Amino acid sequence: MLRKQSVILQTLLLNLLAIAAFGRVDKIRVVWQGNASTSATIAWNQVSGSEPVLLFDVNDHGKSADDYTLSKQPDRTQLAEEMNNHFVRLENLHPNTTYFFLIKDSEGTSQRFFFTSAPNSPDRRLSIIAGGDSRNHRDARQDANILVAKLRPHCVMFGGDFTENDYPNEWKEWFDDWQLSIAEDGRVTPIIVTRGNHEYSNKTLIDLFDMQAIGGYYATTLGGDLVRIYTLNTLIPVGGDQRDWLENDLRAYGSKYHWRIGQYHHPMRPHTARKSEKNDQVTNWAPLFLKYNVQMMVECDAHVVKSTYPIRADNGPGSDEGFVRDNENGTVYIGEGCWGAPLRSNDDDKSWTRASGSFNQFNWIFIDKEKIEIRTIQTDGAGRVANIDPKNIFKAPIGLRIWSPPTGDVITIAAKAPAIPAYDDGMMAARGGEQSATKYHPSEVPAVEDEAANWDSCPLVVIDPGTGEAQIKYNLEETSNVVIRIINPKLQEVTRLELNNQTPREYLKAVKMNHLPPGRYLAIVKGDKKVLRRFRVVKK
Repeated sequence: MLRKQSVILQTLLLNLLAIAAFGRVDKIRVVWQGNASTSATIAWNQVSGSEPVLLFDVNDHGKSADDYTLSKQPDRTQLAEEMNNHFVRLENLHPNTTYFFLIKDSEGTSQRFFFTSAPNSPDRRLSIIAGGDSRNHRDARQDANILVAKLRPHCVMFGGDFTENDYPNEWKEWFDDWQLSIAEDGRVTPIIVTRGNHEYSNKTLIDLFDMQAIGGYYATTLGGDLVRIYTLNTLIPVGGDQRDWLENDLRAYGSKYHWRIGQYHHPMRPHTARKSEKNDQVTNWAPLFLKYNVQMMVECDAHVVKSTYPIRADNGPGSDEGFVRDNENGTVYIGEGCWGAPLRSNDDDKSWTRASGSFNQFNWIFIDKEKIEIRTIQTDGAGRVANIDPKNIFKAPIGLRIWSPPTGDVITIAAKAPAIPAYDDGMMAARGGEQSATKYHPSEVPAVEDEAANWDSCPLVVIDPGTGEAQIKYNLEETSNVVIRIINPKLQEVTRLELNNQTPREYLKAVKMNHLPPGRYLAIVKGDKKVLRRFRVVKK
């Protein structure tokens, strides 16, 4: 333990000394709100000196201040929590572009840092870290921050409760610890902030992060039309103006995005008995999540670990605490905190709980057009984890501890697709989207004797009885149009999944088979009309 604390302290001191050596600024952070592809706020604490200016460029000029081609004076300064907070709001940025920056003032220049604006194309996969509750144990908080630096995500969604009492000394320590999230090469990870109950007013986040949403609720977009992130505020009335804003935004903009996800502090149904139920959130928000197909929400506050199956609000038969499992239309809830706050017992599981635990953690989330993948990362012992390869930020580095409960170490939320018409007169109707749950008419489907050869020698896949899905794994060595066909014992196609322009890598696809009767099936994976894999599939 002493060795661990020594390593963290040395890393923190080196970061602070590197900043202090060039200019009297510290506590660097980059904040995202609105369109993260074209805007960002760079913030810092001005320790001393006058007339600070942000110098930035798409080219790296290191510490040579005169070579930076762009400059901007602070848009706002705010004395708060015994810090002189300066904010530069950058607009009209180029998407998916790295911006190098430093701060110059009357006393010198700071260390050179950089951040990268969000992609503006849904074809670019995203990596996001999500979690919260960092308020007490600095060693645990520092471990999580170090992992942010090592994993190099596009951003962090932080769910509130930064400090214990909202005191100045606590905030200064928090921002000092946040510098550990800056990578060794100066890369700063943008943060999307949420208010928790230990932030005593919205003003805290306005003064420290330049949050421009006075009510503390807002939307952030990444990847063009890939994802819209809703940050909600559980510390003000969740109905009324906030609910109206949420529904209006989901109605106006939500349908334009592949994914609608979000974060807020208090969980609707906490997984520790020490926390109360939040029925007002269930009443005001959960129906909107169902109506507008919100696929995932990150909750905090309870200081336990949980993930749910897709669920929707319902008090009917089979419900548990006002929710039922709904694999087709439900929302997956993950969280609930543990970035360093005191851990609690996970003693309040529900029938729709996927897994729960009690340890320091955050969620590591990958998002592309086809799916969301969620992994829970155990953050203690960050010093034993290697740096991720910057060229492949989706491959876990050596030493990273991914939680693996009995239900599996990866939660996959597959994209929905429009319904696909059945065969008509022996011809297949035009297809769109990723997958169909349509019941085909087997007597109208061509036979596939050659593709189904040696059926019994194929690897076995058992359908998950809870989700009704078969997990089909295959590898592509070149970009291909992929078709996964499900064949019944009469060699008739009963389900098909079409995936166009898949890039070379390994895939694990969930094929919905809950509309099929129990029995034996064959899954045939073809890439550009060549058979890649075959699997025996059993539905019990």
